[in-house]
Amino acid sequence: MAEAQYYMVYLRAAKGQTLEKIAEKMNHALDWYRIDPTVWILYTTSDAEKWNSRLSPFVKGDGYLFVSRLDISDRQGWMSTDFWKWLRREDEKS
Repeated sequence: MAEAQYYMVYLRAAKGQTLEKIAEKMNHALDWYRIDPTVWILYTTSDAEKWNSRLSPFVKGDGYLFVSRLDISDRQGWMSTDFWKWLRREDEKS
């Protein structure tokens, strides 16, 4: 099994797509955190190519998608307490 890593996903869904359907696909990750309506952090064993193929149907037409590995080893910021708790918990797993 591949080693789990973090990925950042920017997904602006095409018209007619639902958050529920997108979340169903995000559930293929080991875990995920939705930062805002268009940005998700995934903890996953799948690579960017796999996530692109899973999520591209949600953006075809007038949406956008960007998937990139995320290095969290050097981090700072001003985020919600829930986010930091999630990140620390997932970081302990890796």
